[in-house]
Amino acid sequence: MKSLNILIKGVLMGIADLVPGVSGGTIALIFGVYNELITSLSKLSFKSIIKLKNDGLVTFWNYVNGKFLFLLFSGILLGILFFTYIIDWLIMYYSIYLWAFFSGLVLSSTYLIYKRIKSPDYNLLLSFIFGITISLIVSQLSDNNSYFDYGYLYLFFSAFIAITAMILPGISGAYVLILFGTYSDIISLIKNLILIIIKQDFSNVESIFTELLIFGLGIISGLLIFSKLIKWLLSNYHDKTLIFMIGLMIGGIKEIWPWQENGEVVFPNNHFGDSNILTVIFYFIMGGLFLLGLNFLEKNLTDEKEKNFK
Repeated sequence: MKSLNILIKGVLMGIADLVPGVSGGTIALIFGVYNELITSLSKLSFKSIIKLKNDGLVTFWNYVNGKFLFLLFSGILLGILFFTYIIDWLIMYYSIYLWAFFSGLVLSSTYLIYKRIKSPDYNLLLSFIFGITISLIVSQLSDNNSYFDYGYLYLFFSAFIAITAMILPGISGAYVLILFGTYSDIISLIKNLILIIIKQDFSNVESIFTELLIFGLGIISGLLIFSKLIKWLLSNYHDKTLIFMIGLMIGGIKEIWPWQENGEVVFPNNHFGDSNILTVIFYFIMGGLFLLGLNFLEKNLTDEKEKNFK
């Protein structure tokens, strides 16, 4: 029963990781597995490799809490595979409403992250501006190109950065992928892989598998390397790191602006077709309220051990 419980929590984290503005780390906090997740991941190091070599697989498996990590990440994978179809369908048929909902999520997320800052003052302004600048540069690079134009290294790097955000409470890895211009491409790749398995048509499997493999390697590398750096930054430069992340999110908000034509931001009155302003506002508000609701659950359901770990 405990194993099934961990698996289900992983599924919920996987679904959250696909939604810009929501973090799998937040879900982990709400359901009381964040502490164990970060502690287990921190054990995946050179020391654990030596332990594997000297003491064998069983000792290594127990040392890194292998059963927990296997069940949780299996659940995350299942959640991603399940929810990918829904996201792809929404992008295709209800993109304006989807981006409006995401915009509400992201703006609420910036507010909630700001509340985590311990000592707000003007000294943080430089970090905020730096975050906005980096975000604008990255989004400008991706505006008229996909990762295919930059090569597999770009895809690897976007995954490398995004996975770090995915495991931090309040920071959305999916939003990072949007900034890099790889979000829709990854959703399509996962959907196409599922179709290949269902239809057993393996004509394009090599290219799809290669791209997903590179993305997966970026995720693994980010977990092993960059997550440790983020943990160090939050320990030593907590407020500056958070305000930098807020700058990143604010700088890239145009990427999820509901009304766009050929990738360019337009005002509702210049949008081709019905602008649906009132409906867009409704979904924007719902996105914001949804994240505030998750934050309420985090505060009220998270046990003291998890709260103290943040």
